[in-house]
Amino acid sequence: MKRNRTKIAIADAFIQLLNENTIDKITVKMITDAVGCSRKTFYYYFTDVYELTRFVCDNHVQTFMGIASGVEGVRDTFLALVNYLNEHRQVVLNMFHGYGKQELQHFTWQTTTFYTNRFISLYSEGHELTAQQLEPVIHMYEYMLFGMLVDWLEHSMTQIDYQRTLDIALSGLPYVIGHIEKTTEA
Repeated sequence: MKRNRTKIAIADAFIQLLNENTIDKITVKMITDAVGCSRKTFYYYFTDVYELTRFVCDNHVQTFMGIASGVEGVRDTFLALVNYLNEHRQVVLNMFHGYGKQELQHFTWQTTTFYTNRFISLYSEGHELTAQQLEPVIHMYEYMLFGMLVDWLEHSMTQIDYQRTLDIALSGLPYVIGHIEKTTEA
């Protein structure tokens, strides 16, 4: 039990440091000083700050999945994701504008693919489409929604009205599903 508390304390200290510093400025010494543990203790749990970054992002994926499990619809889920990222705005930006960009993109990709697949599959119920017919639609929306999130992050979570862009992107879904259904009937 103490092991988990120490590991979580290291992750929490890292997140606190991310509120004040870009990820590339945070050192193992800064983290261990904030926790009050030795470098040896840090290295017992993590091989380096990169691994700690992945651990923190994976924990956030799990946290968001729990939050979003009660959300209905693709629009509301992606708006919940944007709100979740906004709640952690400084941490997200300090991670994104440093070497943590890849881990943050992995976080957004994991959530995007999970929810896109889930909601397009649900949306297509009642339409006579096979999984093979839906696969390109799911992939198209995965990449589009992921790209929109990354673009929003690239612009420091400002300058882009994410909700409006999301509404425009999702407005085409009925057309795409209907078009596939019509072309398979012919």
